[in-house]
Amino acid sequence: AAHDGKEVEFTIEGGETELDRGMMDGLSDPLLHIVRNAVNHGIELPEVREAAGKPRKGSLRLAARRDKDNVIIEIADDGAGIDPEKIREKAVRQGTMAPEAAAVAIDEDLINLLFEPGFSTTEAITDISGRGVGLDVVRKTIESLKGTIGVVSEPGRGTTFELMLPPTMAIIDVMMVQI
Repeated sequence: AAHDGKEVEFTIEGGETELDRGMMDGLSDPLLHIVRNAVNHGIELPEVREAAGKPRKGSLRLAARRDKDNVIIEIADDGAGIDPEKIREKAVRQGTMAPEAAAVAIDEDLINLLFEPGFSTTEAITDISGRGVGLDVVRKTIESLKGTIGVVSEPGRGTTFELMLPPTMAIIDVMMVQI
């Protein structure tokens, strides 16, 4: 936030939620990446937020909770949200989608393009973002933990990433060798 000149209030909820240690170790990089993206791409500059009728300080929330047999981790911001039209234009420009397919693509399909390797909506490459390396790795890491990741976004209102994870990695594939 300081690097980008943004003001962000970061809150954490559900710190008491239990999760397997191996799962926790595997989540640190994906969570860091999603939080960085929220600040870099989601939360607007204070002046832009004020002009849109929002508080100068953006809100970013990391929450964990149990839901039946799973652990749900949400990373939610009240920023600009994801603009499906911007993704549509970039997908056509990069050749990721044919113009005809992009014209009829639904918002959910367009947002899922963010998880494709090499896809980025950022125009300029910085030391923090724009290389198109990130959300594809995040999804692969979450899937390797036997979890899923979903995105809900409303332009102008914010974005929520939801990670659904099994509570434990205690049941894993092993090979036993006896000598």
